[in-house]
Amino acid sequence: MQILLFILLSFFSIQTSPERIEEVSLSNLDGKPYVIQSAKHEKGFVVLFISPECPLCQSYSLTIRNLASTYQKVGFKFYAIVPGKTYSKKEILAFKHKYQLTDLDFYTDPNFDLAKFVQASITPEVAVFTKNGLKVYQGRIDNWAFELSKKRKVITAFDLADVLEKLYLNQMVKPYKTRAIGCYIN
Repeated sequence: MQILLFILLSFFSIQTSPERIEEVSLSNLDGKPYVIQSAKHEKGFVVLFISPECPLCQSYSLTIRNLASTYQKVGFKFYAIVPGKTYSKKEILAFKHKYQLTDLDFYTDPNFDLAKFVQASITPEVAVFTKNGLKVYQGRIDNWAFELSKKRKVITAFDLADVLEKLYLNQMVKPYKTRAIGCYIN
């Protein structure tokens, strides 16, 4: 009888994985819970996993700033997500201001719930969602970095910008994924 009771209690205490991004809880920089509301964005939204100490996140800050500036004006929302509990509010704000990412809202993913939901493992790594919450792209920002410490002189694939432009123009985007290069999320 005790074994049966243990099995039943174990079965009902198993937490299911979120099926929609609205079921994933983040924290704002003050530690208050925050949930992404996909339907409130006119065109869609971008989830950008970022780490203040990652050299590629630092190097990509101008590109991120330019993309966010361009596409937030036409109905996309950018969420800068710092996974884990490694960085304090002060460190995140220092990164945000040093790299002039002031137009981005920063959130923490203290238990890696969003990273697991999106299946992100690298910073910088992006995921693009339609306004209905459908993930249509995940991976690199562009192909500038093609291996750790190896960068192209000329960027030939602008993955994030291309997806956002297609969504902006109401063109069909077949979901796809590219390999992100950078620092591991841990």
